[in-house]
Formats: sequence, structure tokens, C-alpha cells
Amino acid sequence: PIERLFGRFQLLSACFVAFAHGSNDVGNAIAPLAAIVYINTTGNVPANGITIPLWILLVGGAGIVTGLAIWGKKVIATIGENIIALQPSSGFCAELATAATILLASRLGLPVSTSHALVGGVVGIGMVQSINSIKFQTLQGIAAAWLITVPLSAVLSAVIFSIARIFLY
Repeated sequence: PIERLFGRFQLLSACFVAFAHGSNDVGNAIAPLAAIVYINTTGNVPANGITIPLWILLVGGAGIVTGLAIWGKKVIATIGENIIALQPSSGFCAELATAATILLASRLGLPVSTSHALVGGVVGIGMVQSINSIKFQTLQGIAAAWLITVPLSAVLSAVIFSIARIFLY
């Protein structure tokens, strides 16, 4: 009976995480576009905060929703099923901690990863349940992906920009 109640609460905590995700990751995704639009509109490089048009926010939000709909299922399964066995009560706690962490970072203006925060929340639940409940093989794959992401993005960005500069200058 209590897990059923937490199942309902988890709907709210999932919405809270989605709200937090929007407060941080949409900003991460659209920041370069917002800067480019600002420069093209004003002819100046922004020195500090700029006003972001609503349409840019909507494009970022639509992109996140579309990505979730098309490829999000595997990530959801990895975090929701393949780290530990989650019950509604533990899922609620992990989501609540995740949302609070992301919102605090957003309030401080710090770009953070929703995935990293949620993995941390789920691992925290596993540490309380039993360290043996954590599937460390899954965590190794996630950690490897985290280690590869930053350098891979840097290299791809450098290559793409180098090619673009040939056509721009």
C-alpha cells in the first residue's frame, strides 16, 4: 500500500525533475544559439547577460522533448532499471534529491548534467539499501561514457569549426 502511494508521489517528483531539467539543460543547449542570434541582431559580442527570445527557449525545449521521445528510452532503462532495482519510494527519493541538486545549481548559474545528478541519486539509494544491490558493471559503462564525452566533444567541435572556418574566412 505505501509503495502505491509513493507511485503517485513519484509522478510529482518526476515532474519536479523535468522542471529542474528544463531550468538547466535547455539553457546548456541553447546558450550558443542565443549568443549567435544576439551577435547577428546587434552586431556586438555580449559582455554580460542577454535577453533570450522566447522562440529560442521553445526550440530548445522542443529539441529536448523530441530527443527524449526518439532516443530517451534506453537512457531511462539504464538509470531506472540497470543500476539498482528501484521501488516507487526509492525512485521518489532519488528524483527529489536530483531535482533539488539541479535547481540549486541552476540558481547558482552552474551548468550541470541531469543524468549525472540522477545517477548519483540512484547510487545513493543503493548505498543505503545495500552496496551489493548496485550493479557496478552498469556504473563502469556510465563512468566511461562520462570520461569520453568531454574530450570527444572538444575534438569534434575543433574539427567541425576548422572545416567551417574554411568556408567562413
